[in-house]
This record gives sequence, C-alpha cells and structure tokens, in this order.
Amino acid sequence: MLANLDNEVHFKQVFTDVEVFSAFTKDVLGIELNIDKVETEKVLPSKVSAIKFRMDLFAEDADKRTIVEIQKVDYDYTYDRFAHYFLANLVDMQRSSKDYSFEKEVYVIVVVTAAYRISELNGKPIKDDVLITRINPRNLKGEEKQMTNHEMIILNTVYVDENTPSDIKDWMDLITESMQNPENPNINTEKEGIAKAAKLAEIDRLSPEQLADAKEMEMRKATIALVEDTARKEVEAKITNSILIALKQGLDKKQICEIFGVT
Repeated sequence: MLANLDNEVHFKQVFTDVEVFSAFTKDVLGIELNIDKVETEKVLPSKVSAIKFRMDLFAEDADKRTIVEIQKVDYDYTYDRFAHYFLANLVDMQRSSKDYSFEKEVYVIVVVTAAYRISELNGKPIKDDVLITRINPRNLKGEEKQMTNHEMIILNTVYVDENTPSDIKDWMDLITESMQNPENPNINTEKEGIAKAAKLAEIDRLSPEQLADAKEMEMRKATIALVEDTARKEVEAKITNSILIALKQGLDKKQICEIFGVT
C-alpha cells in the first residue's frame, strides 16, 4: 500500500532518495545528474531574497554546475510565487559570480496536485499538464535564441492526459495513484526509478514519527480547506443576496447575469 504522495512528508521520504530524485529529474528535464545528496528546507541568503522561503528539495551537481530544485504544493499558490523561487535562485548565482554571468544552470520543478487557481491576463483559466518558463530572448518572429538553459517546469497531476509525455506521465501517475488507488496502484514499475519510488512509498516503511508528522500535515490541509470553503460560502451568500435585491429593484435578468457572472 502506497503512502499518499500528496502529503509533503511522504513526498520528501521518496524524493530525497538520490536515485529517485535523479531519475525524476532526467525524465522531466532530460538531464543527467551526478549527486550524492538531496537537501530539504534549504533557505537562500537574505541578501538574495527579502522574502524568506524554503525550498522543499534541493540538489547540486558540482561537476556539471547544475542546480535542481523541486517544490511540492498540495494546493495552488500563484505563478508569482513559483517565479520567485526560480528568479531568486538565478539572482543567487549572479551574487556569487565575479560579473553578471550565471556560473551554474538552474532548474526548478513545481509539482501541483490541485486544479490551478491561476489564469492568463485575459482571465482565461489555465488547464495544462505542463507549463515551461525560460528566460531566453525571442526576436520579432517569435524565435527563441538559446542563451541559457535555465528552466522552470510546472507539472499538474489534475490535467494529465494521453498527450502528456510518457516519461513525465509515469511520475504523475505514481503521485495520482498514491492519492486515489494506494492499495492497487496502476503504475509503470518496469521503470527502475518508479519501482524504487514505489518501494520507498510503502506505508509500512514509514516510522511512527513520520506518520505523526504526516497526520499533522493532513490536519493542516483540512483546516485550510475548511477555512476556504467557509469563505467561499460566505461570498456565495452575499452574491445571492445581492441578486435577490437586484431582482426586487426590477433590474433586467440579463444585466444581472452579466454583472454577477451567473447563468
């Protein structure tokens, strides 16, 4: 039986393993890593970011001068926050270099397990399985000029479908199955990295301390969900009351629908 990888405690238990971290990175980013450890809760110097944030998983390949960070979120933050992780790591690279050059390649992988609450500037909702951010310039024809390899990739398990690249889908399926079908997961164990991850995710491998931390994490998530649900219901009640008032005042129903965004 798999532990729920939507839980940060379980996620870190699995992805702090060097083999799993490296296999996941290779399938998502297409790069080989030579690392001997994966750090957790890493914090950048205050000189780099006035906002103190922690990085869930962090690894550095000193030989290839490559840094990879993985952020796991069980409820959606904002794109701005994801971008902050990415850009702060880039600034840190420039802070330590002799000039403005980047001495290392920076990659950030964000794993989201909830429907996005982010939209395009025009208000159109985003429902993509993979989103990629790069900092390379483009010319007026829209052609990208490869000047750096820095990259942030956002993966969302909610929007995985048959068109999702198979190497990425295997990992997304592992996470989703641990959430929805932990007793009989349908995952690709023929892939060594997935098989190792599934083994580490077995619920019986967790210590009593890890299980306690995981339960506390679930309680926090439940509390956040309750607060958000209560707030949503309060907003809905206010909108309903406003619509009733508008109807009593004789406003046209079509206008009311347009004002409040309802059918």
